[in-house]
Amino acid sequence: MGDKEIRVPKQKRSIEKKQRIKNAAIKLMSEKGYHSTSSNEIAKEAGVSIGTFYSYYKDKKDLYKELVADIYNVVISPMNMNEESEEGSASSPFDNLDNLSIEETVYLYIETVFKGHEYETAFQREIASLSEQSDEFREIEMVHKKGLTQMFISVLSAYKDELKIKDLKTASYLILTTVEAAVHDTMFHNGGKNKKAVIRELTAMIVNYLFTE
Repeated sequence: MGDKEIRVPKQKRSIEKKQRIKNAAIKLMSEKGYHSTSSNEIAKEAGVSIGTFYSYYKDKKDLYKELVADIYNVVISPMNMNEESEEGSASSPFDNLDNLSIEETVYLYIETVFKGHEYETAFQREIASLSEQSDEFREIEMVHKKGLTQMFISVLSAYKDELKIKDLKTASYLILTTVEAAVHDTMFHNGGKNKKAVIRELTAMIVNYLFTE
């Protein structure tokens, strides 16, 4: 089916129908996994015809890509700097770095990542699993991770005169990878146990890496 045939819902009923499809996909993929969930099953769970499914998505992978984008929007949006809400106020706590110590900034970042993983945790676990299994699925996720890397480089740049490290790009990669691994293990395999302790000790480790000679 060509891209020109894919519908973009505008009416309330159509928007709600598409959201039911997305909700059904998250539910089934979280329970059964991506590969064990078919488009037909998603349509049935959502209460729509398979024709309706294909009017919104080219295939199951097209739907998956949108779901990953939605997840990253939830996880990353609280970190987006220099964006304004509808009321015109700063939308991110990271807009006020001048008022935070580096310890507070790192702690806030890790805490925000943990909070983001409280949303659809089982589905996020499936995203992480697919990324490890396939370069194709990893690339779907990496599109969104690139923005997160740039955001963190900007955060570190605010403290560049105090940092002992000089390669901000590599440092950001190491920090983001370490935080992601710790968050995934804590949330996916330990049910969030000891989350506060992990945030505290991870903050101390990262600050020590960045500043201690």
